[in-house]
Amino acid sequence: MGRKANPEVPQRILEQAEHLIHLRGYNATTLDEIARSCKMTKANLFHHYTCKEQLALAVLDAKIRDYQENRVSPLCAEGDPAESVLRMFTEAGKHYTGNGCKAGCFVANIAIEMSDVNELFRKRTSLFFKGWTDNMAACLKKCKDRGGFDKDLDPKSAAEAIISLYEGAVLLARTHRDPSVFTRVGKLARRLLDSHKITTTRRNTTMGPKTPCGC
Repeated sequence: MGRKANPEVPQRILEQAEHLIHLRGYNATTLDEIARSCKMTKANLFHHYTCKEQLALAVLDAKIRDYQENRVSPLCAEGDPAESVLRMFTEAGKHYTGNGCKAGCFVANIAIEMSDVNELFRKRTSLFFKGWTDNMAACLKKCKDRGGFDKDLDPKSAAEAIISLYEGAVLLARTHRDPSVFTRVGKLARRLLDSHKITTTRRNTTMGPKTPCGC
């Protein structure tokens, strides 16, 4: 009778692979290094993942789920969209203070490194950013339709601008080792929405469904 598989092993492999790839990048990380980090042989690693690409894609999928469940979806459940966007930047500033501004956004790192050389990575990262953009735009549109924003606000363009500001802030915080950039850029992102607000005494600013607001 064969030995029963330990369900904790695949999770440990994903965690160690994510740590190494996040800090060093896909191309600079080897399966030998991942196996050593997991305290197993390379042959044992191949028992769970047949190649480096398969393992890295599994890490990417797990990281995307983590972003969506723990850092993305909870932020914009309801309330003033401008406040929710500012909170997105504020939370990022706290996160990057904690880890010394190292590593950056895992999904963005993979997108930059791999999009021009591997369609599987490009498509998965593209779907993540498209979903983030579309959901944020949908909530901005809902607020606009209820009278929260003026007719000049283009929800999709605003969502793309906010996400671009966020990812740009991640890059600057990482390269300068300065998380305070999130405070400055977050205020700018908030002003982008505030400039389109319609001020009435009975304005409804409910955003509606939970929305991705932070990588």
